Order: sequence, then C-alpha cells, then structure tokens
Amino acid sequence: MVLIITISTIASFVFTAIMLFMYAVLDFRTRKVPNQIFLIGGIVGLAVVLRFGHIVDYALLHLTAVLLALILGYILFRIGSLGGADVKALLSIAIISPGIEFASWGNPILEGIVAVGFQLVIMLLCGYLISQRKTDETKVIPLIPILFGAYLVLQLLALL
Repeated sequence: MVLIITISTIASFVFTAIMLFMYAVLDFRTRKVPNQIFLIGGIVGLAVVLRFGHIVDYALLHLTAVLLALILGYILFRIGSLGGADVKALLSIAIISPGIEFASWGNPILEGIVAVGFQLVIMLLCGYLISQRKTDETKVIPLIPILFGAYLVLQLLALL
C-alpha cells in the first residue's frame, strides 16, 4: 500500500465525511433520510470529484465500487437486511469516495471490492449485534451512523 495525498483525495474524503455525518444525524434522529437530501449530496459530491479530477484519476475504482454497491445493495434491500437510505448512503460513498482515499493498493478492482465489502460487513454485523441486544419493540436500527464509522476506519487504514 502506497500513501497518496492529493487535493482530489482530500476533497473527496472531506466532502464524503461531511455528507455521511449529515446523513447519520438524520438517520439517528428520524430513521429517515429524504431523497432530496441524497440527491443534493450526490450532485454536489459528483461535482466535487469531477472538479478535482478524482473520478478521472480513479475511474476503474469508481466503476467497481458503484457496480458492487448497486448489486449488493439491491440484493440486501430486497431481502430486508438494509433500508433504502442505507443503500443510497453506500452508493453515495461508492460514487464520491470509493476506496481508501490516502493510499493505493495498485489494483483498483480489488480495492473497490474490499472497500465496499468492508463497509457492508461492518454495517451488517453491528446492526445484527445491536438487534440482538435491543429490548424494545422497534425494529428499525439506524445503520448510516455505523456506515459512517466504518468509512472513517477504512480511511484510517491508510495511515497504518
């Protein structure tokens, strides 16, 4: 793993962290994130990665992460493991900040698979563990805050 710090990686990380924080707060408070919020975040995020050239520099990584997030997100949504907002948040990450921002593995396909997979596994595992400990009758667990934490942990791996 090679450490890479550029303007495009910093911009992608900062915007994604801010966006996920906003989504996480909404998900935690109301258990819903309106589609308009995702649309605004997606458009601004896409403008950021286009402006700084991140999507051009890491095109294969973006493509791999988006396809995997779409396929796995759809399957997990259909079987009831994830909610629509969780899938949209995962897809937002795949579009704007698909891998480890401050490092490169040299293989963008593997990096995209590992990044999306890591975030999904952490989100599902933590959601399952929380559901096993819940004593009240509400079944909706806010998973976007967990996804936010998984994203930050994934980005910190570059520093190790």
